[in-house]
Amino acid sequence: MTLTGMKKHVGVLEQAGFVTTEKVGCVRTCKLGMHRLVEEAAWIENYRQHWDARFDELDKIVEEMKREQRVDGRKKRK
Repeated sequence: MTLTGMKKHVGVLEQAGFVTTEKVGCVRTCKLGMHRLVEEAAWIENYRQHWDARFDELDKIVEEMKREQRVDGRKKRK
């Protein structure tokens, strides 16, 4: 990755509050902004739980459809 590209990526992360940068002389150091990461992790976890529940319901529907298809398939053979 080029230096310019890296600066753009770090700049976006800094604007989002995920990192802080400090320049001392010609050296720039970056530090993770843990507070913001904790907030984002909580937001992601909330949606993960939501989608896990939705996919569990979808799994139940698919299993029921498979059971019905097997039963219907047996009836047609008789």
